[in-house]
Amino acid sequence: MTATTTDVVSDERPESEQEPVGTPAPREAGPSLGQALGWLLTVLGFYIGSRTIRDNSFLTHLTTGDLIRFQGSVPTADPYSYTALGETWTVQSWLASLWYSVLADVGGGTAIRLGNGLLTGLLAHLSWKLSDRSPVVLLRFAVVGAVIMIGASTWTPRPLLFGLLGIALVLMTLQHRLDARWLVPIMWLWVNTHGSFPLGLVLIGAVGLGATIDNRRLPLAELRVFGWAVIGVLAGAINPIGFRILTFPVELLSKREALEGVTEWLTPSFEQNFHRIFLVMVLALIGAGRARAPWRDLIPAMVFAVAGFLAVRNIAVASVVAILALTPVWQPRVRALSGTERGILGRGIGVIAALGLVFSFLLVTRTNDLGFERYPVDQMDWLEERELIATEGVNVVHRDFVGNYMHWRFGLEARVFVDDRFDFYPQELLDDHDALLFGGDFEEILERRDADVIVWRTEGQFAEWLADSDDWKIVEEDEDWFIALPS
Repeated sequence: MTATTTDVVSDERPESEQEPVGTPAPREAGPSLGQALGWLLTVLGFYIGSRTIRDNSFLTHLTTGDLIRFQGSVPTADPYSYTALGETWTVQSWLASLWYSVLADVGGGTAIRLGNGLLTGLLAHLSWKLSDRSPVVLLRFAVVGAVIMIGASTWTPRPLLFGLLGIALVLMTLQHRLDARWLVPIMWLWVNTHGSFPLGLVLIGAVGLGATIDNRRLPLAELRVFGWAVIGVLAGAINPIGFRILTFPVELLSKREALEGVTEWLTPSFEQNFHRIFLVMVLALIGAGRARAPWRDLIPAMVFAVAGFLAVRNIAVASVVAILALTPVWQPRVRALSGTERGILGRGIGVIAALGLVFSFLLVTRTNDLGFERYPVDQMDWLEERELIATEGVNVVHRDFVGNYMHWRFGLEARVFVDDRFDFYPQELLDDHDALLFGGDFEEILERRDADVIVWRTEGQFAEWLADSDDWKIVEEDEDWFIALPS
Protein backbone atom coordinates (compact mmCIF):
# COMPACT_ATOMS: atom_id res chain seq x y z
CA MET A 1 0.00 0.00 0.00
CA THR A 2 1.40 3.31 -1.04
CA ALA A 3 1.04 6.22 1.31
CA THR A 4 -0.21 9.54 -0.13
CA THR A 5 0.59 12.99 1.24
CA THR A 6 -2.20 15.50 1.55
CA ASP A 7 -1.11 19.17 1.07
CA VAL A 8 -2.59 21.49 3.64
CA VAL A 9 -3.24 25.03 2.33
CA SER A 10 -2.73 27.67 5.03
CA ASP A 11 -4.70 30.95 5.06
CA GLU A 12 -1.84 32.74 6.75
CA ARG A 13 0.17 35.34 4.75
CA PRO A 14 3.97 35.09 4.51
CA GLU A 15 5.76 36.69 7.41
CA SER A 16 7.01 39.53 5.22
CA GLU A 17 3.41 40.49 4.40
CA GLN A 18 2.01 40.28 7.92
CA GLU A 19 1.21 43.43 9.95
CA PRO A 20 3.76 43.94 12.74
CA VAL A 21 2.34 43.38 16.18
CA GLY A 22 1.34 46.67 17.89
CA THR A 23 1.30 48.79 14.70
CA PRO A 24 -1.36 51.52 15.05
CA ALA A 25 -4.12 51.75 12.49
CA PRO A 26 -3.34 54.19 9.68
CA ARG A 27 -4.49 57.70 10.47
CA GLU A 28 -7.38 58.98 8.41
CA ALA A 29 -6.36 61.55 5.80
CA GLY A 30 -7.32 65.19 6.00
CA PRO A 31 -7.17 67.89 8.68
CA SER A 32 -8.22 67.33 12.24
CA LEU A 33 -11.44 68.97 13.41
CA GLY A 34 -9.45 71.52 15.42
CA GLN A 35 -7.29 72.45 12.44
CA ALA A 36 -10.31 72.84 10.18
CA LEU A 37 -12.17 75.05 12.66
CA GLY A 38 -9.02 77.14 13.07
CA TRP A 39 -8.84 77.61 9.31
CA LEU A 40 -12.51 78.58 9.19
CA LEU A 41 -12.10 81.25 11.88
CA THR A 42 -8.92 82.56 10.24
CA VAL A 43 -10.75 82.97 6.93
CA LEU A 44 -13.61 84.70 8.74
CA GLY A 45 -11.07 87.08 10.27
CA PHE A 46 -9.62 87.75 6.82
CA TYR A 47 -13.08 88.48 5.43
CA ILE A 48 -13.81 91.00 8.20
CA GLY A 49 -10.61 92.91 7.52
CA SER A 50 -10.94 92.92 3.73
CA ARG A 51 -14.40 94.48 3.53
CA THR A 52 -15.08 97.85 1.90
CA ILE A 53 -13.40 100.57 3.98
CA ARG A 54 -15.82 103.05 5.57
CA ASP A 55 -13.78 104.30 8.50
CA ASN A 56 -13.27 108.07 8.43
CA SER A 57 -10.04 107.98 10.48
CA PHE A 58 -8.47 105.71 7.87
CA LEU A 59 -8.77 108.48 5.27
CA THR A 60 -6.61 110.77 7.40
CA HIS A 61 -4.08 108.02 8.11
CA LEU A 62 -3.77 107.25 4.40
CA THR A 63 -3.39 110.92 3.44
CA THR A 64 -0.79 111.44 6.15
CA GLY A 65 1.14 108.40 4.94
CA ASP A 66 1.24 109.91 1.45
CA LEU A 67 2.49 113.15 2.98
CA ILE A 68 5.27 111.32 4.83
CA ARG A 69 6.38 109.50 1.68
CA PHE A 70 6.35 112.54 -0.60
CA GLN A 71 7.93 114.97 1.87
CA GLY A 72 10.36 112.44 3.34
CA SER A 73 9.52 113.42 6.92
CA VAL A 74 6.77 113.09 9.52
CA PRO A 75 4.78 116.33 10.00
CA THR A 76 5.08 117.92 13.42
CA ALA A 77 2.40 120.60 12.95
CA ASP A 78 -1.14 120.45 11.59
CA PRO A 79 -1.14 120.87 7.78
CA TYR A 80 -4.86 120.36 7.12
CA SER A 81 -7.06 122.88 8.96
CA TYR A 82 -7.61 126.63 8.89
CA THR A 83 -8.66 126.69 12.54
CA ALA A 84 -5.52 125.09 14.02
CA LEU A 85 -3.00 125.39 11.19
CA GLY A 86 0.52 125.07 12.58
CA GLU A 87 -0.56 123.72 15.98
CA THR A 88 1.79 121.05 17.32
CA TRP A 89 0.63 117.62 16.13
CA THR A 90 2.17 114.31 17.21
CA VAL A 91 1.64 111.78 14.42
CA GLN A 92 1.88 108.87 16.84
CA SER A 93 0.74 106.29 14.27
CA TRP A 94 3.17 107.44 11.59
CA LEU A 95 4.31 103.91 10.75
CA ALA A 96 0.75 102.65 10.27
CA SER A 97 0.03 105.64 8.00
CA LEU A 98 3.15 104.83 6.00
CA TRP A 99 2.03 101.19 5.72
CA TYR A 100 -1.33 102.23 4.25
CA SER A 101 0.33 104.62 1.81
CA VAL A 102 2.83 102.04 0.55
CA LEU A 103 0.06 99.49 0.04
CA ALA A 104 -2.00 102.05 -1.88
CA ASP A 105 0.99 102.86 -4.05
CA VAL A 106 1.58 99.17 -4.80
CA GLY A 107 -1.98 98.08 -5.52
CA GLY A 108 -4.46 100.80 -4.65
CA GLY A 109 -7.41 100.14 -2.39
CA THR A 110 -7.36 96.44 -3.24
CA ALA A 111 -3.88 96.06 -1.73
CA ILE A 112 -4.98 97.94 1.40
CA ARG A 113 -7.98 95.66 1.86
CA LEU A 114 -5.91 92.51 1.31
CA GLY A 115 -3.20 93.78 3.66
CA ASN A 116 -5.74 94.57 6.35
CA GLY A 117 -7.36 91.16 5.81
CA LEU A 118 -4.01 89.48 6.40
CA LEU A 119 -3.69 91.35 9.72
CA THR A 120 -7.19 90.44 10.90
CA GLY A 121 -6.73 86.85 9.69
CA LEU A 122 -3.51 86.65 11.71
CA LEU A 123 -5.32 88.04 14.76
CA ALA A 124 -8.05 85.39 14.42
CA HIS A 125 -5.39 82.68 14.00
CA LEU A 126 -3.48 83.82 17.11
CA SER A 127 -6.75 83.89 19.06
CA TRP A 128 -7.38 80.28 18.07
CA LYS A 129 -3.86 79.30 19.13
CA LEU A 130 -4.34 80.98 22.51
CA SER A 131 -7.49 78.94 23.12
CA ASP A 132 -5.89 75.51 22.65
CA ARG A 133 -5.52 74.78 26.36
CA SER A 134 -9.17 73.75 26.39
CA PRO A 135 -9.91 70.05 25.87
CA VAL A 136 -13.28 70.92 24.27
CA VAL A 137 -13.00 72.17 20.71
CA LEU A 138 -16.57 73.51 20.59
CA LEU A 139 -15.88 75.66 23.68
CA ARG A 140 -12.81 77.05 21.94
CA PHE A 141 -14.87 77.74 18.83
CA ALA A 142 -17.53 79.57 20.87
CA VAL A 143 -15.03 81.78 22.73
CA VAL A 144 -12.92 82.70 19.70
CA GLY A 145 -16.10 83.08 17.65
CA ALA A 146 -17.27 85.69 20.17
CA VAL A 147 -13.95 87.52 19.84
CA ILE A 148 -14.35 87.60 16.06
CA MET A 149 -17.98 88.74 16.29
CA ILE A 150 -16.77 91.68 18.35
CA GLY A 151 -14.07 92.15 15.73
CA ALA A 152 -16.73 92.45 13.02
CA SER A 153 -17.46 95.91 14.48
CA THR A 154 -13.97 96.86 15.69
CA TRP A 155 -11.35 95.31 13.38
CA THR A 156 -11.31 98.21 10.94
CA PRO A 157 -8.22 99.44 9.02
CA ARG A 158 -7.03 101.66 11.83
CA PRO A 159 -3.82 101.60 13.86
CA LEU A 160 -5.70 100.05 16.81
CA LEU A 161 -5.49 96.78 14.90
CA PHE A 162 -1.71 96.79 15.39
CA GLY A 163 -2.34 97.22 19.11
CA LEU A 164 -4.63 94.16 19.14
CA LEU A 165 -1.93 92.12 17.42
CA GLY A 166 0.51 93.39 20.04
CA ILE A 167 -1.78 92.14 22.81
CA ALA A 168 -2.06 88.70 21.17
CA LEU A 169 1.73 88.40 20.68
CA VAL A 170 2.41 89.43 24.29
CA LEU A 171 -0.02 86.71 25.40
CA MET A 172 1.81 84.21 23.19
CA THR A 173 5.05 85.20 24.90
CA LEU A 174 3.53 84.87 28.37
CA GLN A 175 2.35 81.38 27.40
CA HIS A 176 5.96 80.49 26.46
CA ARG A 177 5.03 79.99 22.80
CA LEU A 178 7.27 82.82 21.66
CA ASP A 179 10.76 83.73 22.85
CA ALA A 180 10.58 86.82 25.05
CA ARG A 181 13.36 88.48 23.07
CA TRP A 182 10.92 88.86 20.18
CA LEU A 183 9.20 91.53 22.29
CA VAL A 184 11.96 94.01 21.39
CA PRO A 185 10.92 94.33 17.70
CA ILE A 186 7.25 93.70 18.56
CA MET A 187 7.11 96.55 21.07
CA TRP A 188 9.08 98.84 18.75
CA LEU A 189 6.46 98.27 16.05
CA TRP A 190 3.64 98.73 18.55
CA VAL A 191 5.05 102.01 19.87
CA ASN A 192 5.31 103.42 16.36
CA THR A 193 1.92 102.26 15.10
CA HIS A 194 -0.48 102.94 17.98
CA GLY A 195 -0.56 104.67 21.33
CA SER A 196 -1.99 101.64 23.15
CA PHE A 197 1.47 100.12 23.74
CA PRO A 198 1.33 100.75 27.55
CA LEU A 199 -1.43 98.12 27.65
CA GLY A 200 1.20 95.50 26.82
CA LEU A 201 3.11 96.38 29.99
CA VAL A 202 -0.12 96.45 32.00
CA LEU A 203 -0.99 92.99 30.68
CA ILE A 204 2.38 91.53 31.67
CA GLY A 205 2.10 93.12 35.11
CA ALA A 206 -1.41 91.72 35.67
CA VAL A 207 -0.29 88.22 34.64
CA GLY A 208 2.73 88.52 36.94
CA LEU A 209 0.51 89.55 39.86
CA GLY A 210 -1.75 86.56 39.25
CA ALA A 211 1.23 84.21 39.01
CA THR A 212 2.53 85.54 42.33
CA ILE A 213 -0.79 84.75 44.02
CA ASP A 214 -0.97 81.30 42.40
CA ASN A 215 2.61 80.23 43.21
CA ARG A 216 3.33 82.38 46.29
CA ARG A 217 6.71 83.45 44.95
CA LEU A 218 8.20 86.04 42.65
CA PRO A 219 7.10 85.60 39.01
CA LEU A 220 10.59 85.34 37.55
CA ALA A 221 9.39 84.27 34.09
CA GLU A 222 6.97 87.19 33.86
CA LEU A 223 9.65 89.61 35.12
CA ARG A 224 11.91 88.44 32.30
CA VAL A 225 9.14 89.04 29.77
CA PHE A 226 8.51 92.47 31.29
CA GLY A 227 12.20 93.36 30.98
CA TRP A 228 12.34 92.55 27.27
CA ALA A 229 9.09 94.46 26.71
CA VAL A 230 10.52 97.57 28.43
CA ILE A 231 13.61 97.36 26.23
CA GLY A 232 11.34 97.22 23.20
CA VAL A 233 9.35 100.24 24.39
CA LEU A 234 12.49 102.29 24.99
CA ALA A 235 13.82 101.25 21.59
CA GLY A 236 10.57 102.62 20.18
CA ALA A 237 11.93 106.12 20.83
CA ILE A 238 14.25 105.52 17.86
CA ASN A 239 11.96 107.00 15.23
CA PRO A 240 11.42 110.22 13.23
CA ILE A 241 9.42 111.76 16.09
CA GLY A 242 11.76 110.94 18.94
CA PHE A 243 11.03 110.43 22.64
CA ARG A 244 7.78 112.41 22.39
CA ILE A 245 6.14 109.30 20.98
CA LEU A 246 6.49 107.59 24.38
CA THR A 247 4.75 110.41 26.26
CA PHE A 248 1.87 110.70 23.78
CA PRO A 249 -0.47 108.25 25.64
CA VAL A 250 -0.10 110.30 28.84
CA GLU A 251 -0.82 113.52 26.96
CA LEU A 252 -3.88 111.92 25.37
CA LEU A 253 -5.33 110.78 28.68
CA SER A 254 -4.79 114.27 30.09
CA LYS A 255 -7.29 115.57 27.51
CA ARG A 256 -10.30 113.74 28.86
CA GLU A 257 -12.54 116.75 28.21
CA ALA A 258 -11.74 116.60 24.50
CA LEU A 259 -12.53 112.88 24.38
CA GLU A 260 -15.86 113.03 26.23
CA GLY A 261 -17.90 113.32 23.04
CA VAL A 262 -15.95 110.74 21.02
CA THR A 263 -18.00 107.58 20.52
CA GLU A 264 -15.16 105.12 21.04
CA TRP A 265 -14.20 106.77 24.35
CA LEU A 266 -17.73 106.59 25.76
CA THR A 267 -18.91 103.85 28.10
CA PRO A 268 -20.76 101.04 26.30
CA SER A 269 -24.51 101.53 25.99
CA PHE A 270 -25.15 97.80 25.33
CA GLU A 271 -27.49 98.78 22.51
CA GLN A 272 -25.12 97.38 19.89
CA ASN A 273 -24.61 93.66 19.40
CA PHE A 274 -20.86 93.65 20.08
CA HIS A 275 -21.49 95.43 23.40
CA ARG A 276 -23.86 92.61 24.36
CA ILE A 277 -21.42 89.91 23.30
CA PHE A 278 -18.83 91.57 25.51
CA LEU A 279 -21.29 91.53 28.42
CA VAL A 280 -21.85 87.78 27.93
CA MET A 281 -18.07 87.24 27.98
CA VAL A 282 -17.81 89.17 31.24
CA LEU A 283 -20.55 87.02 32.79
CA ALA A 284 -18.61 83.96 31.62
CA LEU A 285 -15.50 85.38 33.30
CA ILE A 286 -17.42 85.59 36.56
CA GLY A 287 -18.29 81.93 36.08
CA ALA A 288 -14.61 81.17 35.44
CA GLY A 289 -13.77 82.85 38.72
CA ARG A 290 -16.28 80.70 40.56
CA ALA A 291 -14.78 77.66 38.83
CA ARG A 292 -11.43 78.69 40.33
CA ALA A 293 -9.58 79.68 37.22
CA PRO A 294 -5.90 80.47 37.92
CA TRP A 295 -5.33 84.04 39.03
CA ARG A 296 -2.67 84.25 36.35
CA ASP A 297 -5.47 84.11 33.77
CA LEU A 298 -8.29 85.70 35.73
CA ILE A 299 -6.69 88.94 36.96
CA PRO A 300 -5.66 90.28 33.51
CA ALA A 301 -9.03 89.27 32.07
CA MET A 302 -10.91 91.18 34.76
CA VAL A 303 -8.60 94.22 34.57
CA PHE A 304 -9.23 94.59 30.85
CA ALA A 305 -12.94 93.83 31.29
CA VAL A 306 -13.17 96.84 33.62
CA ALA A 307 -11.37 98.88 30.95
CA GLY A 308 -14.02 97.72 28.47
CA PHE A 309 -16.76 99.06 30.72
CA LEU A 310 -14.96 102.42 30.87
CA ALA A 311 -14.54 102.91 27.10
CA VAL A 312 -15.94 101.18 24.02
CA ARG A 313 -12.51 101.18 22.34
CA ASN A 314 -11.23 98.76 25.02
CA ILE A 315 -13.83 96.06 24.33
CA ALA A 316 -11.85 94.51 21.47
CA VAL A 317 -8.72 94.34 23.64
CA ALA A 318 -10.63 92.86 26.58
CA SER A 319 -12.14 90.12 24.39
CA VAL A 320 -8.69 88.88 23.29
CA VAL A 321 -7.32 88.87 26.85
CA ALA A 322 -10.39 86.96 28.08
CA ILE A 323 -9.53 83.93 25.91
CA LEU A 324 -7.01 82.56 28.39
CA ALA A 325 -9.40 82.68 31.33
CA LEU A 326 -12.44 81.30 29.51
CA THR A 327 -11.12 78.34 27.54
CA PRO A 328 -9.26 76.05 30.00
CA VAL A 329 -11.65 76.19 32.95
CA TRP A 330 -14.58 73.92 32.16
CA GLN A 331 -13.60 70.26 31.86
CA PRO A 332 -16.00 67.94 30.03
CA ARG A 333 -18.10 65.67 32.24
CA VAL A 334 -19.20 63.66 29.23
CA ARG A 335 -17.37 62.58 26.12
CA ALA A 336 -16.69 65.73 24.06
CA LEU A 337 -14.96 66.54 20.81
CA SER A 338 -11.33 67.38 21.55
CA GLY A 339 -10.44 68.66 18.10
CA THR A 340 -8.02 65.83 17.29
CA GLU A 341 -10.71 63.82 15.49
CA ARG A 342 -10.23 63.25 11.77
CA GLY A 343 -12.90 62.37 9.29
CA ILE A 344 -15.54 63.73 7.02
CA LEU A 345 -16.50 66.57 9.40
CA GLY A 346 -13.00 68.05 9.44
CA ARG A 347 -12.66 67.68 5.67
CA GLY A 348 -16.05 69.32 5.11
CA ILE A 349 -15.20 72.31 7.30
CA GLY A 350 -11.84 72.58 5.55
CA VAL A 351 -13.60 72.78 2.19
CA ILE A 352 -15.95 75.47 3.53
CA ALA A 353 -12.92 77.45 4.76
CA ALA A 354 -11.26 77.21 1.33
CA LEU A 355 -14.44 78.33 -0.41
CA GLY A 356 -14.76 81.19 2.07
CA LEU A 357 -11.25 82.36 1.24
CA VAL A 358 -12.00 82.30 -2.50
CA PHE A 359 -15.25 84.19 -1.88
CA SER A 360 -13.40 86.83 0.16
CA PHE A 361 -10.83 87.38 -2.60
CA LEU A 362 -13.57 87.69 -5.21
CA LEU A 363 -15.41 90.18 -3.01
CA VAL A 364 -12.30 92.34 -2.76
CA THR A 365 -11.94 92.47 -6.54
CA ARG A 366 -15.63 93.08 -7.30
CA THR A 367 -16.68 95.67 -4.68
CA ASN A 368 -15.71 99.28 -4.02
CA ASP A 369 -12.56 99.74 -1.98
CA LEU A 370 -13.82 102.85 -0.20
CA GLY A 371 -17.39 103.54 0.87
CA PHE A 372 -18.46 107.19 0.83
CA GLU A 373 -22.18 106.79 1.54
CA ARG A 374 -22.07 108.81 4.75
CA TYR A 375 -20.21 111.80 3.30
CA PRO A 376 -21.59 114.85 1.44
CA VAL A 377 -19.89 113.90 -1.85
CA ASP A 378 -22.37 115.71 -4.10
CA GLN A 379 -22.11 118.84 -1.99
CA MET A 380 -18.31 118.73 -2.23
CA ASP A 381 -18.62 118.42 -6.01
CA TRP A 382 -20.94 121.45 -6.09
CA LEU A 383 -18.55 123.55 -4.02
CA GLU A 384 -15.46 122.44 -5.93
CA GLU A 385 -17.02 123.45 -9.25
CA ARG A 386 -17.49 126.97 -7.83
CA GLU A 387 -14.10 127.11 -6.08
CA LEU A 388 -15.80 127.42 -2.71
CA ILE A 389 -13.84 124.66 -1.00
CA ALA A 390 -10.13 123.89 -0.59
CA THR A 391 -9.58 127.50 -1.63
CA GLU A 392 -7.47 130.07 0.19
CA GLY A 393 -9.65 132.59 2.00
CA VAL A 394 -12.81 130.44 1.96
CA ASN A 395 -13.69 129.02 5.38
CA VAL A 396 -16.05 126.03 5.33
CA VAL A 397 -17.84 124.87 8.51
CA HIS A 398 -18.70 121.16 8.62
CA ARG A 399 -18.99 118.05 10.79
CA ASP A 400 -15.84 116.44 12.21
CA PHE A 401 -15.86 113.26 10.08
CA VAL A 402 -16.39 115.34 6.94
CA GLY A 403 -12.96 116.83 7.66
CA ASN A 404 -11.39 113.36 7.30
CA TYR A 405 -13.01 112.98 3.88
CA MET A 406 -11.67 116.41 2.90
CA HIS A 407 -8.14 115.29 3.89
CA TRP A 408 -8.39 112.37 1.48
CA ARG A 409 -9.98 114.39 -1.32
CA PHE A 410 -8.05 117.66 -1.16
CA GLY A 411 -4.84 116.82 0.73
CA LEU A 412 -2.87 119.83 1.98
CA GLU A 413 -5.40 122.16 0.35
CA ALA A 414 -8.26 120.78 2.47
CA ARG A 415 -8.57 123.73 4.91
CA VAL A 416 -10.88 121.80 7.24
CA PHE A 417 -12.83 123.30 10.12
CA VAL A 418 -12.33 120.26 12.36
CA ASP A 419 -11.83 116.49 12.02
CA ASP A 420 -11.59 113.55 14.42
CA ARG A 421 -8.02 114.28 15.64
CA PHE A 422 -9.39 115.43 18.98
CA ASP A 423 -6.05 114.92 20.71
CA PHE A 424 -4.51 118.16 19.43
CA TYR A 425 -7.30 120.62 18.55
CA PRO A 426 -7.78 123.55 20.98
CA GLN A 427 -10.59 122.81 23.40
CA GLU A 428 -12.37 126.02 22.41
CA LEU A 429 -12.70 124.76 18.84
CA LEU A 430 -14.05 121.39 20.02
CA ASP A 431 -16.56 123.23 22.21
CA ASP A 432 -17.71 125.25 19.19
CA HIS A 433 -18.19 122.04 17.19
CA ASP A 434 -20.21 120.50 20.03
CA ALA A 435 -22.34 123.65 20.27
CA LEU A 436 -23.18 123.41 16.56
CA LEU A 437 -24.14 119.78 17.10
CA PHE A 438 -26.14 120.06 20.31
CA GLY A 439 -27.16 123.69 20.63
CA GLY A 440 -25.51 127.01 21.40
CA ASP A 441 -25.00 130.54 20.18
CA PHE A 442 -24.80 129.67 16.48
CA GLU A 443 -24.52 133.23 15.23
CA GLU A 444 -21.64 134.11 17.56
CA ILE A 445 -19.69 130.97 16.60
CA LEU A 446 -20.06 131.56 12.86
CA GLU A 447 -18.96 135.17 13.21
CA ARG A 448 -15.97 134.29 15.37
CA ARG A 449 -14.90 131.53 12.96
CA ASP A 450 -15.39 133.87 9.98
CA ALA A 451 -17.53 131.24 8.21
CA ASP A 452 -18.08 131.60 4.44
CA VAL A 453 -19.73 128.25 3.65
CA ILE A 454 -21.65 125.73 5.75
CA VAL A 455 -22.01 122.03 4.87
CA TRP A 456 -24.22 120.30 7.42
CA ARG A 457 -26.77 117.55 7.93
CA THR A 458 -30.40 118.42 7.32
CA GLU A 459 -31.59 117.56 10.83
CA GLY A 460 -30.92 119.22 14.18
CA GLN A 461 -31.19 122.63 15.84
CA PHE A 462 -28.42 124.17 13.75
CA ALA A 463 -30.14 123.17 10.49
CA GLU A 464 -33.44 124.62 11.73
CA TRP A 465 -31.76 127.87 12.78
CA LEU A 466 -30.10 128.26 9.38
CA ALA A 467 -33.38 127.63 7.57
CA ASP A 468 -34.97 130.53 9.49
CA SER A 469 -31.94 132.83 9.40
CA ASP A 470 -31.97 136.08 7.42
CA ASP A 471 -28.17 136.03 7.17
CA TRP A 472 -27.81 132.61 5.56
CA LYS A 473 -29.45 130.96 2.56
CA ILE A 474 -29.60 127.25 1.79
CA VAL A 475 -28.53 126.96 -1.85
CA GLU A 476 -28.22 123.18 -2.34
CA GLU A 477 -29.92 120.38 -0.43
CA ASP A 478 -30.80 116.68 -0.54
CA GLU A 479 -32.27 114.27 2.01
CA ASP A 480 -29.13 114.19 4.16
CA TRP A 481 -26.99 117.30 3.52
CA PHE A 482 -27.31 120.96 2.60
CA ILE A 483 -25.06 123.87 1.67
CA ALA A 484 -25.65 127.34 3.12
CA LEU A 485 -24.04 130.59 1.95
CA PRO A 486 -24.34 134.11 3.35
CA SER A 487 -27.50 135.67 1.97
